Amino acid sequence: MPSPLCLPQVASPDGEALRARTLFAQRETYAWVQAPGQPPFCRGLPPGEAFGPLKEWGLRLGVAVGVLDLGIAALRGLSGGGDRVASFGRYYSLWPKPAVAKRWTQDREFARQRLDGINPTLIALATEIPEHFPITDETLRGLLPDRVTLAGLLAERRLFLLDYREIAGLPLVLGRFQVAPMALFWVDEAGVLMPLAIQLGQSPAQAPTIYTPKDEHWLWLTARTHVQCAEGTYHEILAHLARTHLFVETFWVAACRTMPAQHPIYELLKPHFGGTIAINNAARGTLIAPGGPIDESIAAGAEGCLDLLARDYATWSFERLNPIGSLAARGLDDPTVLPGFHYRDDALALFRVLGTYVRDLLGVFYPDDETLRADAEIQAWARELAAPDGGRVKGLPLTDGGFARVADLHRVLAEVLFCCSVEHSAVNNGQYDQFGYIPNTPGALYLPPPRDRTPSCEATFVYGLPPAFAVGEQLELVHLLSQATSTPLGTYPDGFFQGVPQAQAAVDRLRADLADLARSIATRNRGLEVPYRYLEPGRIGRSINI
Repeated sequence: MPSPLCLPQVASPDGEALRARTLFAQRETYAWVQAPGQPPFCRGLPPGEAFGPLKEWGLRLGVAVGVLDLGIAALRGLSGGGDRVASFGRYYSLWPKPAVAKRWTQDREFARQRLDGINPTLIALATEIPEHFPITDETLRGLLPDRVTLAGLLAERRLFLLDYREIAGLPLVLGRFQVAPMALFWVDEAGVLMPLAIQLGQSPAQAPTIYTPKDEHWLWLTARTHVQCAEGTYHEILAHLARTHLFVETFWVAACRTMPAQHPIYELLKPHFGGTIAINNAARGTLIAPGGPIDESIAAGAEGCLDLLARDYATWSFERLNPIGSLAARGLDDPTVLPGFHYRDDALALFRVLGTYVRDLLGVFYPDDETLRADAEIQAWARELAAPDGGRVKGLPLTDGGFARVADLHRVLAEVLFCCSVEHSAVNNGQYDQFGYIPNTPGALYLPPPRDRTPSCEATFVYGLPPAFAVGEQLELVHLLSQATSTPLGTYPDGFFQGVPQAQAAVDRLRADLADLARSIATRNRGLEVPYRYLEPGRIGRSINI
């Protein structure tokens, strides 16, 4: 007798009938919505996809605490001092003040957040100085040691670029300001990443002054804060919402329409998509809706953020899910380049662990490529993912519309599981740490960017930061999104692959590999001034619904 978990070609006649009935019902329940400018998603909230009562209670409690904390902050604000950065301390009566509040003014911390902060997905190796970012050795005179030049740093692979061109030209809410800056960094003689220059726009015509750490303190801090504001929009809409939450929902909806619960790949996927449809449904209904937290706290508001999402989706392809390819495209796959890039090191190690896990499981059910090609349900999944009226996923490793090799299915599964768990945790877990202290990363600024070297002051800097209501919206949002996971990677429901000893052995190996990696990361972190903990295995949620 075959196991209840089996491929369709070995199912009994009764089993075939059960699978057919199951799929008929699932196709009715998991219906596609094809919304302009967004990845396809599930219509409504199918039974079994809703949040559990504990999750719902936790969300409601978080909102209540946020409202109460904002009320206390309003009362504390009556005592004055609103023209000082320290006045933002009034927002932490009930919530802890993020540790970054003690470091955020330091250039070293500004650079560290490019690597071990909440958005490690943008910084890239500089292979030339862009013509529209005209930095010269003269610009940096006094910042670099004698005889160190830009040409020399380029040759030594020690220059790195942040370019927020993808958020350029967004419509902004009246009275809010945001630019698409460019920033240059270098690895100094001590091997530490440090900032060199900032241009607050995509060309000298837009931004006639290049700012450097030589500038007056508050002016340089203002330039840096415009970079941080751009970081907030790029992170929340692209690195977080689009490229983890929304893009991977497609894979689960397609699976539910083409594979019954008896299929081993359905069994493999299900724990990694627990709550994904529910949290994405909530995001579309509240997070990025008019009047929601994004609309109230981000410079572009709901309209601009939906515009940004549509831009990104127009060019999105499956290849983006591969962390090795993503790092290589930025020139950062070589571990000798950019020391201290702990996201890279941990993410690649975890990707290898997940790859081994998926390979072990596939080996249980697909001894050869022919067995895969004969699996009608997995081939239907491939077609559903790529179909113009289905998932519309571009760049899948398909042959004649299906999976021809086990290696191709392995690639898809490993990369999807990585995105659901590791990549999402990397861009999710530290939101309160970085965005929870408003002077460090404001969602919007309320004064235009400087254009010359007129000195600034603390009062002007604070005046440009968000008002109380926007502060409350941002704090509530990032606090809710940064809750610790209760289902870390490597934990699975009771009965997972029950009756399949070889699959249980694969799960045991996964857990052992994660434990080894956890010990290695803990040892590394003990030597760091600011430990990188977002990819500690025990902190990685196995699905996007933390």
